[in-house]
Amino acid sequence: MFEEILNLNANFTSIIRKISRKHNITLSQALILLNISLRGTSMSGLANRLGLDPSTVTRNIEKLELRNLLYREKSITDTRVINVYKSNEGNRISDSIEQKAESILNQFSYDAPSIKDALQMMNWNMEKEERLK
Repeated sequence: MFEEILNLNANFTSIIRKISRKHNITLSQALILLNISLRGTSMSGLANRLGLDPSTVTRNIEKLELRNLLYREKSITDTRVINVYKSNEGNRISDSIEQKAESILNQFSYDAPSIKDALQMMNWNMEKEERLK
């Protein structure tokens, strides 16, 4: 199973990288955009979720800010926390990447509902395991 997940990850990464190039952003920048919720996401939360160094996330966020794809604001409840939000253009690009990737993935899903359920359960269990550490 490890090898199948590794191959799936490599193929998925390749798909996202190719789609991202069409929007003139890197894979890391695309993953950042894709992982920002509508309510905003903390920079430390992004770094943890993506398994990236906070300095790497900061550099990429600065580049995305320069292109007006996102913006940062201090949290109202805790001024130590900086939240990141997608701009309208950032939302448009994020949606475009997601829709294109979804259409590619749907071509290969023979039993999409059961595959989706299995992946959701696997992700849920992995997140739960990570929180216990």
